[in-house]
Amino acid sequence: MATVLQTQQLGAIRGKGSEGVTQYLGIKYATLKDRLADAVLFEGPNDGVLDATKDGPTAASLPFGCDLELSHIQNTLPKKDLPQSDLDCLNLNIATPTNSTSSSRLPVFLFIHGGGFVIGANSWPQFDYHRLVKLSTEKNLPVVAVSVNYRLGAFGFLTSEELRNAGYKANNGLRDQRVAIEWVRKHIHEFGGDADNITVAGMSAGGASVTYHLNSEKALFKRAIVMSGTYFLSQPLPYEAHEQNYQNAIAALGLSNAASPEERIKALSELPATEIVSRLPPSILAVPAIDGDIVPSAFSRAQTGCATSDEPRGKNWCHELMIGDAEIDASIIAFLYPKTKNECAKKFVKAVKTVFPSQTAESQQILESYGLADPSSNDDDAYPAVLDFINDIVFFTPVLTFAQGWKGPAYVYYFNETNPWDGPWKGQTNHILDLAYLFQNFRETLSPAQQAVATAFAEDFFKFCHGQAPWPAISKGTVTDGFTARVYGPSSEGSFIGTVAQAHGLQSKRRPNFYDLTDRISPDELAKVFNVFMSL
Repeated sequence: MATVLQTQQLGAIRGKGSEGVTQYLGIKYATLKDRLADAVLFEGPNDGVLDATKDGPTAASLPFGCDLELSHIQNTLPKKDLPQSDLDCLNLNIATPTNSTSSSRLPVFLFIHGGGFVIGANSWPQFDYHRLVKLSTEKNLPVVAVSVNYRLGAFGFLTSEELRNAGYKANNGLRDQRVAIEWVRKHIHEFGGDADNITVAGMSAGGASVTYHLNSEKALFKRAIVMSGTYFLSQPLPYEAHEQNYQNAIAALGLSNAASPEERIKALSELPATEIVSRLPPSILAVPAIDGDIVPSAFSRAQTGCATSDEPRGKNWCHELMIGDAEIDASIIAFLYPKTKNECAKKFVKAVKTVFPSQTAESQQILESYGLADPSSNDDDAYPAVLDFINDIVFFTPVLTFAQGWKGPAYVYYFNETNPWDGPWKGQTNHILDLAYLFQNFRETLSPAQQAVATAFAEDFFKFCHGQAPWPAISKGTVTDGFTARVYGPSSEGSFIGTVAQAHGLQSKRRPNFYDLTDRISPDELAKVFNVFMSL
């Protein structure tokens, strides 16, 4: 059923409503002069009645991205038309209870998708928020849900001295997200939301994005939800590293012999976006740059985990933090980088000894802790142990680092419900699976017990958005005393939803290895092993 909303600043907007939820799709939040330029907040009004009954274009990216993500979830949803655009991709979707008005002032749940900063879109069917908002009203915890597109890949993260000299800033993707947050703060009241009660959430690279935005000096949102990814997952690189990355991209595009920087930039601005996306190899990095602005510096686990430090700066203005992971988030490494399995024990031993060349005892302790002391171990036996290490370093321990360093209430969760669908991760808790549960779009293929987990998971998110404590917060500055974490599943083992009082071990299904090692080894030094391993 079509619904027309008359707004004061944006004009009339036509949405589509059903079952007590109205969705407004493809709403432009920013404009671009060209594909590399700064996003400029769209002020409106629109001409005539804006048709917001269908999704807007996605960012230019790999055309099979949606299928790729669904293949890791190991289930599918009905196909959608997913047109791309390099200039008109900065749009957002809003789902709101149909009976909400500009005076409703409902909490806002603003979600930033993941995808390694190279794929992802708010229009993918797994990110449809109709069921999520419908469930929020049924639980008497109504929210307005918003999902945003932002530039990806080269258009979102490629930077160099010649680009910056031409006026093109680094970190377009993160800047886009920040403009989207600004748009929501300015306009969401017209859709029933409360601009002073925004929870920004993200998963994987989206979770990393949330933590990047916590470096803003200006308060951007009231609460944050960080799911399976922080800035320790998508680590920023200095301009020097980005310069080499840029030269590699230019070479891949056949532009190395261009006569001038102006010609290269013109080509980057005018070559068909599909051609650029298809010709850039996976080795071209799409990661944030340390620009002294949106990314002020490299990040330290020691400082992030210290409750008296101001890293990240959002500790001082973001009221509450919810942060968690899935039991085997490192599945995404195996999925996207299958070559990491080849001779993995040998490469892991080399990585450890590269990072700790003169610390024989420490190196041996790391290797023995994860059962990887024998470099000749066969790949099938060694790879699960390597993934355990990666999981601890990149996903699990950053959860506790952020939580123990948070100045306000911090809520930790562990998602342990299992994948019910056929594939290599069936019966396990792989990366992205928690979103399949949270957004309720796969309910028909879940068991009644798994549906109960999905409902409880979402309800806790609603409570958090409403400022209710979904479970006890951890004690500031520690993950040993006064610790509580919410645990979801596995229902197959008779565990549905509960809490644990220990950060690792027992029902948490998390390992203590990292913390046993850091009695003698700096956490930041230990984390370098992952970076070296991935480079081999």
